[in-house]
Amino acid sequence: MKHKLTRELVGPIDYNPSINQLWKRFQELGQYTGDGVRDDIIDSWENSKKLGISPFQNRIQDIINENELKDRLEKNEELLTYATPKINKLSDILIESKTMLSIADNHGTVLYSSGERNVLKKAEKINIFNGGTWSEQSAGTNAVGLVLKKKQFSQVLFSEHYCEKHHDWFCVAFPILYPFTNELLGIMNIAGYEIQMNSQKIKYIVSEAKNISKSINHYFFKYALSNHLFLNTALEGVEDAVFIVNGGKSIVDKNVAARSHSILSNIQTLKNIPKLDSLIDFVLQNGQKILREEVSMDKNKQKFICSIYPVTFQTENLGAVIFFRKNTESPTLISQKPTITRSTHSNTTRYSFDDMIGSSKEFTDIVKKARKASLIDSTLFLSGETGTGKELFAQSIHQASNRSNKPFVAINCGAVPHGLLESELFGYEPGAFTGAKSKGSPGKFELAQGGTIFLDEIGDMPLNLQVHLLRLLEERVVTRLGGDKLIPLDVRVIAATHKNLKEAVQKGEFREDLLYRLHVIQLRIPALRERIGDVPALVHHFIKKMSGEFGKRDIVVQSDTMQYLTQYHWPGNIRELKNVVQQSLFNMEGNSLSPFDLPPEFLEGQVVEDEKVRLIEAMIKEDGNVTNAAKILDISRATMYRKIKQYQLTAEDWNSKKVKS
Repeated sequence: MKHKLTRELVGPIDYNPSINQLWKRFQELGQYTGDGVRDDIIDSWENSKKLGISPFQNRIQDIINENELKDRLEKNEELLTYATPKINKLSDILIESKTMLSIADNHGTVLYSSGERNVLKKAEKINIFNGGTWSEQSAGTNAVGLVLKKKQFSQVLFSEHYCEKHHDWFCVAFPILYPFTNELLGIMNIAGYEIQMNSQKIKYIVSEAKNISKSINHYFFKYALSNHLFLNTALEGVEDAVFIVNGGKSIVDKNVAARSHSILSNIQTLKNIPKLDSLIDFVLQNGQKILREEVSMDKNKQKFICSIYPVTFQTENLGAVIFFRKNTESPTLISQKPTITRSTHSNTTRYSFDDMIGSSKEFTDIVKKARKASLIDSTLFLSGETGTGKELFAQSIHQASNRSNKPFVAINCGAVPHGLLESELFGYEPGAFTGAKSKGSPGKFELAQGGTIFLDEIGDMPLNLQVHLLRLLEERVVTRLGGDKLIPLDVRVIAATHKNLKEAVQKGEFREDLLYRLHVIQLRIPALRERIGDVPALVHHFIKKMSGEFGKRDIVVQSDTMQYLTQYHWPGNIRELKNVVQQSLFNMEGNSLSPFDLPPEFLEGQVVEDEKVRLIEAMIKEDGNVTNAAKILDISRATMYRKIKQYQLTAEDWNSKKVKS
């Protein structure tokens, strides 16, 4: 356990007096200066003072009456029924360690206690008994009160308590959280006052209390998963057959449609359905949903269309829900259907936040900020290397904003010739220049009226146009080339670049005043090497998206292949990853993606050597039989010949090494 409980408990003769002196100074001065006391204790001392808690009160004042206690006990019957027998089994160690173990509800009110007789008697004197409420408002700084505030493991040792009457006591508390909602269900608390104590016994009882709290959490997870009334009602109301699967890939429940199905009702484990088993693995490992995947379920090859959704709590994947629909469509039709999860895309955008692939902290943090940015109308600046997905973010932000039913207009400032960029952005009147349309033409800003304009690669905009853009951003009006009419604009501006604009300002390539006008809300999109944990999910996404064009299905990515992909530094980011997957699908034979299928230029240095060694070792083992060696490497015979040719290998390479070995 990552805390300093044992040291301070075993050595309170040194620890307690020093904290006691700091506590006295706090009471005398009314504030804390210096160091030596944990931050959460200081915060609680200050809050206890604000709440008007007397540091010299003899006992807590908040005690519920008998009728209310009875109601609390009934309300927490499930918790007490499960936890009480486990606590009672610890009676011997509680006596030996001279401690007590209590269960409190989500208000901090003690519901049940067990422990050494003298400890229980002394506890009663300060109202540590059934019905006593140990919140910060009632008792000042204490472990139960800290758990009520933070829902995290807490400990308060001796003079760390706000009330002097509690300075003989130590308490260690563990939260019991209800799954899915993270609501506080109850608190497990250990308390004792023995100064000279056995360290091993204390460590043991703390460990056991922690185990009990964890087992309670696990019990309620299983209970919630199988008995969630809203979930059950929803599942019985759909026509699809549904499996509920836990984190261990066990089927914990089925809806009526699944239980009454001639095939699905007999399925007890996913291990006998390799395709479905691998799909569940992917969902549980990456937290990404899978939509409309075809799966064969029995020997008769009856096929279903499956969609799998992860069940997550914070960052932990707890299980999944599988929806089965009988396949009545042709395979060709299925492979052509896009897996779009929402139909609210405007006709000017292709992406939304639903299309974001990745569960790494670096990526989820920036997605969270992007969602927040979509709720405001300020100018937004996106920075990031080429290929990180800046336009995907821009479109997603527009799609989630209140402008989503208006146009999203994008222009790459570096791709349009400088002589045409001004007319493209601001539009022109008839006859403004040679070749102009007779009726004139609106610019990108006018076309984006009411919506969003995305100025990609803004760092490549010529200096003379930067002046016009600055004026437009300040005045929110545009004047067409060759005209004098001011056209009011209601457009949100999102700008992006892979360049360092501060360096461009220093070089005289970008206006400093425009930089400050653009840098209102800034988001930096992380490079792929900074979110390398998302590579497997992206690989599977691109395989699923592009495999149809190569006539391939049910592709399995070998572990060595994924290892190479996750070890690569990806200078071209997601765009490069997509290209590598596409090239690999073109190279591969069969349905197993091996390292030999990766592009030659991708496999440099040690990776190439590793491939050559594996290939030669397989040929040595099979006495030069290409077919058998290919089977060992799980690649096709054609790929084997291609790699032998690529690495310019001959029979001497494996025959000579076989002789040496």
